[in-house]
Amino acid sequence: MSLMPPVRPSFEPGRRYRYAAQLVMSVAALAVILVVCNYLAATRQVWRYDLNSANRVSLSRLTRQTLRSLTNDLTVTVLFKETSGLFPHIVTLLREYEVESPRVKVRYIDSERDPERAGVMKIQYQLGTRVGDVIVFELGGQRRVVAESELSIFNQEDLRALMSGHSVEVRRSAFQGEWRFTAAILALLDGAQGRAALIVGHGEHAWDGEDNDEGYAKFARLLDREKNLAISPINLTTNDFPSDCQLAVIAGPTGLFLRSEIARLESFLQRGGRILLLLNPYAPSNQTGLERWLTHWGVDAPPQFAGDAPDFTVAPLGLSTKFFGTHPLMTPLRRAEGVLYFPFPRVVRPIPARQMPADAPKVDVIAMTSPAGFTKSDLVNFATDLAKGDVRQVEVPLAVAVEKGGVAGVAAARGGARMIVIGDSHMFANNALEQPENTAGNHDFAALCISWLLDRPQALAIGPRPIREWRLKLTDPQELTLTWVLLGALPGAVLLAGLLMWFRRRA
Repeated sequence: MSLMPPVRPSFEPGRRYRYAAQLVMSVAALAVILVVCNYLAATRQVWRYDLNSANRVSLSRLTRQTLRSLTNDLTVTVLFKETSGLFPHIVTLLREYEVESPRVKVRYIDSERDPERAGVMKIQYQLGTRVGDVIVFELGGQRRVVAESELSIFNQEDLRALMSGHSVEVRRSAFQGEWRFTAAILALLDGAQGRAALIVGHGEHAWDGEDNDEGYAKFARLLDREKNLAISPINLTTNDFPSDCQLAVIAGPTGLFLRSEIARLESFLQRGGRILLLLNPYAPSNQTGLERWLTHWGVDAPPQFAGDAPDFTVAPLGLSTKFFGTHPLMTPLRRAEGVLYFPFPRVVRPIPARQMPADAPKVDVIAMTSPAGFTKSDLVNFATDLAKGDVRQVEVPLAVAVEKGGVAGVAAARGGARMIVIGDSHMFANNALEQPENTAGNHDFAALCISWLLDRPQALAIGPRPIREWRLKLTDPQELTLTWVLLGALPGAVLLAGLLMWFRRRA
């Protein structure tokens, strides 16, 4: 009699329960994933990524050289909301800075989740508790601040649609964090502050004024915080330029300059000085004495306003333009398709070369109207009608850059004389400088002018990084089909496969 081994069941109860539990967990996990996907789709979430061919940020040569030159620790404090669309771009970029240099120390403080700590840091950095999201760079006890509003370039079509009264989402088209961050680090590495002389005594804009249309407080902060310049008001009637002065700013004068004052301006330029001159549109017919002096530098500032075609005109006198010259300082704005806003534009143009001597300065137009521009000479009523002698259908110059190298008596290390003349001082006033729709224009234009005047072209070499955005647009029938596939077909297929497997094993 042979003994046969007992017959064991092909499907043990323990295995049956384990498979059932795995099936239930798989279905539950799939259900959670589907619910999350449908929630994101229902709330129309948009993902934005900054991608290049290597799926990684590629730092410019200037940035790498700057980071490698650090000999002390650079502390970067990011006071930013993590829910901001810019936050991932900031984190990615600063990680590359940390990889490039072990001297870079970054800390993140969520101003939304931890408002108390963020408030303490803002007070410590003397920023004020009402300031928005910022990135603070600190080196050797000196600080530079980059604000959220300086990091984005917005889609111009969306901005124009918004200004026309349409309800649209204004999308970011580019991220200029590297330009801002590296410029801040360069300013810290420069060490001692330079000096900017703010000319007063002729009815200029108030440098500490907070008035939206006339005040220049925000421009003064730009000079101090971004360009590392100590600002000193100077009356040329009684004082000459300090020996350490690098830049003179004349913003909207309405009074007459004495011959002695103009002589001091001329001497400053002849020594290799730099001047930013913004003419006041309210006094084009009142000669300040600067108009005649400018002719010796190849610049004509006639008593005329500039106008443009309706597509580019945003007010009876004001205009927006995206037409720039080929001068290097305008390269970042051309890349970003920036738009400049002139509230009251006066005509500023080069004098024809045939009317100037052979050693005359080089004058380049840096901003002009569209080819459909025109001039307006009714200075009494600020009328939009053209007067006799005005021209139509031409590019009207609005700002020029002047440069003259090899001037006698100029030290080689200082370089040649440079000057920028702009026909509208109100474009750098508080309101026009910081309006959201002009974030990619007037503020950056002011910063670029200062960089070129101070012979800091390295800051112009870093262009904005485009932000690529993908959107899935579905018709109503397509959305209904996708809903049934996600909620019915996929879970049903998984459940059916599980049931078939269960029946097969049970059999």
